[in-house]
Amino acid sequence: PKSHKSSGSYGDSVVVEEFQRTVKEEVALEKAKRQTKKKKKKKKKTQINRHKSFKNQSLTRRILKYRVSGEKIRAKAHRLFQTVEEKNERLQPQRGFFKKKLLRLRSRSSPVYKKTTVQYLEAEEKINSELRIWHCHELCCRLQAQVIQCSRENT
Repeated sequence: PKSHKSSGSYGDSVVVEEFQRTVKEEVALEKAKRQTKKKKKKKKKTQINRHKSFKNQSLTRRILKYRVSGEKIRAKAHRLFQTVEEKNERLQPQRGFFKKKLLRLRSRSSPVYKKTTVQYLEAEEKINSELRIWHCHELCCRLQAQVIQCSRENT
């Protein structure tokens, strides 16, 4: 048993060394796994950041395009408004001239219009009175029809 103890202490030291080596290997392996995970996380994070950055840049470009197009539209509308205002200012004197002319024409044509209206109404009344149907008794109508028939036969 004594020899067993002495060989045991030698064996124990070998086992301890082997155990320490195994622990060191496992620690190194765990460390390597953590580093790999860190690298993967870092890589994924940079990819996400790049993707976000690209989206932000794209969105920024679109917003700028929209703003520029909006400014162009506003500038065009402003130019058109100024053009209309300039034309309005040029036509303002002509408006007064044509208003006066229209009033003169109306004042001249008013008596003529009244006269022609009266003449038209008189002519209408005359024609209506000439074409008015006279109602007659049934006997008179038959006699008149016989007179017309007789005159047709004899002519």
